[in-house]
Amino acid sequence: MNEEAGPPPPPALPPHLARRDEDAALWLRTINLMRKNPRTTLLPLAVTQAPFALVTASVFFYLFYSAYPDAKFDTLNWLGDAPGGLRLTMALLGAAQSLFSLVGAAGTMVSVEALTKGKPLGLAQSLDPAFTRMGGLLVFGVVFNLLLLVTFIGLIVFVYFIARWGLAIQAYVLDGRSILSAFGLSWRLMRGRIMAFLALLLTAIPLALLLLISTSLVFGLLASPFGTDPGRTTELVFQSIALFIVILTFIPVAAYLATSTTLFYFSAREESDD
Repeated sequence: MNEEAGPPPPPALPPHLARRDEDAALWLRTINLMRKNPRTTLLPLAVTQAPFALVTASVFFYLFYSAYPDAKFDTLNWLGDAPGGLRLTMALLGAAQSLFSLVGAAGTMVSVEALTKGKPLGLAQSLDPAFTRMGGLLVFGVVFNLLLLVTFIGLIVFVYFIARWGLAIQAYVLDGRSILSAFGLSWRLMRGRIMAFLALLLTAIPLALLLLISTSLVFGLLASPFGTDPGRTTELVFQSIALFIVILTFIPVAAYLATSTTLFYFSAREESDD
């Protein structure tokens, strides 16, 4: 007597649905990878961002305290009515901060690639390709900042090009492509993946909010003994400290984005090769 056959296996998902499931799980893979390798994924950004955060906060204090003592500032719009020299200095600091954040993110991308191959790298090894190709990273920074200006014309245009070129830095740093070739490869790899990529970027928002709320609570407790109407010097000290803390807060967020988009890049590249 023949035994009854078991239930048939579930049908395989169509390729496009299987790909969506894989992309949706990238945030969890990112968390696990960072949890198991915190130093490797966070240090490249920490060592490139922390010094500039300190410099930015110190220069901010100096500018408002000594160079422009009559300039007004507040938490939300401390450059609203500032003199031109103050705005230019802070803009240059912001540009340098942006460039070195790209260098740190590129270092994290190199580290993530090594981790996926089972060959973790030291800090100097992960940052070396990023510093070597710093000129190209500067070009990427300029392009993406110009896209920010396009936001005034239309947010959809900005989001679309950010998505289509969202893997260009990985192609440039990890595969050694030229700048134009990196943009072209990203454009091709993103075909049919834009929504999945944007959804992956959105997963960083809860992390950013959690870190900002936590640091705000701690900062509020530290500032509470000084009252609700502190003097200008005291307020300026706390503004500088807050600026320093905010920059540091985004190091884990930047590391998360660098890690998750690198894993996304590997997935897209492998599928493209198939």
